[in-house]
Amino acid sequence: MANTQYDDFIRNRITELRISKNISEHKMSLDLDKSGSYIRGITNGMSMPSVKELMRIIQYFDMTPAEFFA
Repeated sequence: MANTQYDDFIRNRITELRISKNISEHKMSLDLDKSGSYIRGITNGMSMPSVKELMRIIQYFDMTPAEFFA
């Protein structure tokens, strides 16, 4: 998978899960102890989470990495 495909998958998956749980980008950012625009920065392509931060995001959705990437 090329980096852009990987990046797009991460962004789209976070958005899909967040919307399915009816959580705003702002609330999710604050729940993760980040600035209010943290998730928006990821989903709009301005940044990508580190592996450690991605693991926190996956835990936030109460999933395993395998479930997140399925």
